[in-house]
Amino acid sequence: MATIPKGHFAVYVGETQTKKRFVVPISYLNHSCVQELLNQAGEEFGFDYPMGGVTIPCSEETFMNVTSQLHDLNDDMTIIPRGYLVVYVGETQFKKRFVVPVSYLNNSSFQELLSRAEEEYGFDHPMGGLTIPCDEDTFIDLMSRLSGL
Repeated sequence: MATIPKGHFAVYVGETQTKKRFVVPISYLNHSCVQELLNQAGEEFGFDYPMGGVTIPCSEETFMNVTSQLHDLNDDMTIIPRGYLVVYVGETQFKKRFVVPVSYLNNSSFQELLSRAEEEYGFDHPMGGLTIPCDEDTFIDLMSRLSGL
């Protein structure tokens, strides 16, 4: 069995007796979709993991979808330029990350989205950053209108 690199952990995934081993970055633990999978594992296995490590009771396909979305997020984790902020947008557990100018905060349409975010999430944003509860198309439309101002 290969060594797990520093900053990573191993999980076993699959719905059959033969589970597949995945090595993923520890940073994935910060994301609500991984926390949800770990909660499912806790409900099913408690602390008695049949593979000797964290076993997640979902299909390999589901796990691959979750981790590929998180991989895309981590690839986007660049330094945010001064005068910009990161927001996460989408109506599913897989949110898209956008970097927007802080000046947009003054726009009434953007403030309306922020009010909706406050109503839905308060100060507990599931992505670890400002999460806006609207579909991506609506958000992209607003951003294109704001960039034209």
